[in-house]
Amino acid sequence: MKKIVFLIALISMSTAVMAQTKKTKERAGKTSEDKVFPVEQAFPKEYVGIYAGNLNISDASGVIQNVPMELEIKPTEDPKKYDYTLSYIVSKKRDERKYTLVVVDPEKGIYDLDENNGIVLRANYMRQTLFSTFELNNRILNSRVEFNNDGRVFFSITVTEKAEARKTGTEKLPVISYNTTVIQKAALRKVERD
Repeated sequence: MKKIVFLIALISMSTAVMAQTKKTKERAGKTSEDKVFPVEQAFPKEYVGIYAGNLNISDASGVIQNVPMELEIKPTEDPKKYDYTLSYIVSKKRDERKYTLVVVDPEKGIYDLDENNGIVLRANYMRQTLFSTFELNNRILNSRVEFNNDGRVFFSITVTEKAEARKTGTEKLPVISYNTTVIQKAALRKVERD
């Protein structure tokens, strides 16, 4: 009797292992992100719209300011250019930053954010996220705008003080690190407007 129970258990385990192997082969080449991002959407065309939420500005002590924020992306007559406007409501006044998002080389994920004042920031689009890193007033700013298929956008900017650099490592391989002093984060949701 024990031999029969053992044999049934062994057959059940073998069947389970074979089923798991089959599932593994079916998933070959896929990652867990494929479940999160089931369809790669065309950027920026498929994200045209208005996204609204609150921007939290924080330092190491906690949130220092909470500001209503909007991101609007809309097409222009030129298919390689989109209006890209960031709006903040500060002291009941609307402060708009009007950029032009320029499609440079979508195959390589290269875009420009033109401030329309002589300043053009390089931006890179990878896995539904637009990245931009630039330096201003001895500070390094890292911007990240992640677009989700469900109408949400996660926006963040970290501000790093370049003046407070710390050099470690060796003479042949020096490593310079910086203090990140401020982070701005917002979770935005697509809104419908007339």
